[in-house]
Order: sequence, then C-alpha cells, then structure tokens
Amino acid sequence: MNTTLESQGDYNGVPAYYFDNRMPGPLLSHQERWDELSRAHPAFRNTLAQGHWVVTDGQSVQEALQDWRTFSSTSVTVLNPEPNFLWIPEMLDPPLHTKWRRLLGEEFGPKSIAARESEIRAIAVEFIDRLLPAGGADVLDEFARRFPTLIFMRLMGLPEEDLEQFLEWVHEMLHLSHTEDPDHRRQMAAMTAALAYFQQQIAERRESPRADLLSRMMQWRIDGETLSDYDMHAFCILMFQAGFDTVPIGLGWMLYHFASHPEQRAALVADPALIPNGVEEVLRVYSFVVPARKAMRDTEIGGCPVKSGEMVMLPLAVCNRDADRFDNPEEIDLDRATNNHIAFGSGPHRCLGSHLARLELNIAMEEWHRRIPDYRIAPGQTLEQTGNMYGLVSLRLEW
Repeated sequence: MNTTLESQGDYNGVPAYYFDNRMPGPLLSHQERWDELSRAHPAFRNTLAQGHWVVTDGQSVQEALQDWRTFSSTSVTVLNPEPNFLWIPEMLDPPLHTKWRRLLGEEFGPKSIAARESEIRAIAVEFIDRLLPAGGADVLDEFARRFPTLIFMRLMGLPEEDLEQFLEWVHEMLHLSHTEDPDHRRQMAAMTAALAYFQQQIAERRESPRADLLSRMMQWRIDGETLSDYDMHAFCILMFQAGFDTVPIGLGWMLYHFASHPEQRAALVADPALIPNGVEEVLRVYSFVVPARKAMRDTEIGGCPVKSGEMVMLPLAVCNRDADRFDNPEEIDLDRATNNHIAFGSGPHRCLGSHLARLELNIAMEEWHRRIPDYRIAPGQTLEQTGNMYGLVSLRLEW
C-alpha cells in the first residue's frame, strides 16, 4: 500500500503518525486504511508537514462538521491553514455563508434541478450511444468526466467547444500525483489559466448579459451590494473544482463496482427501481472526500487537545463505514432500508450541489444499464486510486 503510515510514538499523550494521504494506492487502500485507523483510536496527530489532527471516530467527525463556530471553513486544505485564495461559498462561515447559500439555493434546489432532468438525460444518452459501438473504452475519460463537465458548462453558459480545454485544466488541477507535480506548478498554471478564462466570461456578461447562471448572479445583492468580480471568480473556481471531480469519481466507482459484481448489476437491469439505493450505497462504501477545518478556539476532539488555529482532518469514510452506524458497513446492500450516510458532508456546508449530483448519477446509471446491461472490467489492467480525493486513475470496461 502506498498510503504511507509510520508510527511516530505519541504527541502530548495522543498517538502520532506520519501519514501522507496524498499518495496514490491500490483499490480501496485509502478507505481500508481509515477502517484500520478508526478501529485503533478515535483520533491521532499527523506529523506530516507542519502537523495537524486527524479524527477517526465517525460521530466526532459529524459533530465537528456541524460545529462551524469551533471548526471553521476559512481553511479547508489541511496543509494550508492560512490560504491566500478563497472558494465561495465553501470557505465562508455563517452568517455570510448563509446569505450565499440562500441565493444559490434558487439555482441548486430540488425544483430547479428537477427541471433539468430531460436535458441531463439527453446528454447522458448522447455520450453512451457514442461509446456503444466501440465495445469498450476507458469510461473515466470517455464518459464519467465528460458527462458532468458538459452539464456544468451548460449551467454556467460556457461555450461547449471549450470542453476539451476544460478537461485538460481539470486533469492538471485535480488529477496529478504528488510525484508528477511536487511543487504544484502545473496545478497553479492550470488554475491561473482557468481564472483568466472566467475573468473573460464575467467581463463579457457585464457587457452583454445572457440567460445563464453567471449573468443572473450579477443581479444578486448581499448586504445591499452587488457581487464583485472577485467574488464571481471565487465562485467559478469552486464550481470548476467541485463540479468536475466529485461526480466523475462517484460515477467511476459505480461502474467499477457493478462491473465487478455481476449479480448486483443484473439486479439493477432487472429492476431499475434499485438504482437510487445502489447510488447511495456506492457513495457510502467508497467514500472519497476528506474535508478539513480550522479550529477557531482551543478545544478537544477524540481526546486530542486542539489549539486555536490548528487544522483538523475529518475523513467521511470513518462515518460512512462505521459498524456502529451500519450493518455490514463495507458491503453494498441494494435493499438497505436506512442509509443516513454523509457522503455529501454534514452541517451548514453540506454539499450545495448534492441534488444535481444525485440526479446526474441516477440518470447515468439508468441510461448506462438500459443501453449497456452487460459489461465487465477489461483484463490486463492494474487498477489504482488517487490520493487526497480517492478516485480511480483509469477504468477500462468491455461490453
């Protein structure tokens, strides 16, 4: 396993490890590492870089995510407690965060998202039908990443001919390993290029508004003031990263799981009403998001004496794979009656795009299994997952 874990004794009476969560590893290696750590203790000190706390008790993770006064979102990158960037609304705390969420709720609430169902379904069908005659493909590159990216571009009103450029930026910003980009130069170059792109798009809409989200946002007011270009940029970069990574990762895990579990795949094909449960179970079992928060006061969590200003890592896997919370937590159960997972987070920062993500994932699974009911993992490939956000590096399927 490449997810380096080295015991460092203890730190103020708390177990200490050197744990580099950014390293890639074999299938499910990160999730299984969290299982191991959560069984051993409720929290530990990570000595990586300047050091931070890591909570491995599921209940404590959820409580911390809900306690925004103690655990702030002003920094959400565990190795960077003083970021020189801002993602809106993710890196805002209430009450300003609440004002943004109220405005964005009109765009991302259940009613608005449901109105896009036919458009989203048409996009899924187009991509799948384009793949179907080939008899096989790397489904991450050819479907899982393209499908939600195009939806995002339509939502924002961006030119669809820029899709390939967006996919390249996403790769450079989100999919490079630490070895490939140790000093983050490639990542920053892509982010700079994307920021310049959005600056141009915003300027064009200031001059000539259109029927898209960016144009509508220019009419919004927060505390009586219209949104600045800076705030618009900060929102665009967050949407760029959140919209282009989480849904592709989730979709990749779903295609992997049902390709490797033919009896469950057959059940979905025979009864598509099982698909919503299948989607929720994969999001739970393959939990891939690891939030971080900044302590705003001295506190204690999981037995750890956290000081104001210190960073705390809150892996969702320890909650979603918790045996005290779920029977057989590491198994996909298509008939599970209760699935109160927190794959979309918890508290005021619960994922703004969860309704859109769920719709995209359910439609993708419905249309995929309608058109390609019998598929399998292509032989001869070594499947690995990335670090930091646990997505498959690649996945070739055959049908």
